[in-house]
Amino acid sequence: MSSINICALHCEMRNMEQLLASLGLFAWQINSLKECNTVLKEYGPQNIKKDRVRMKSKPGQETRMAKHNVCVTSFSGRH
Repeated sequence: MSSINICALHCEMRNMEQLLASLGLFAWQINSLKECNTVLKEYGPQNIKKDRVRMKSKPGQETRMAKHNVCVTSFSGRH
């Protein structure tokens, strides 16, 4: 039973990370990603020093930034 609970928790964490990726893209588009990360720093492991949501463009990328460019630091402490 505990394995099922851990699996369900992991699924919920992944869902939250997907939601944050969408939120991060929107925040980046309206130029408020810094403010979004300021709020998110209050949640999760205390040892995370980087921003929770970052935008990364690929070398030579000529297309507009999209959800695949969003990097969300896991709330479990892993990247």
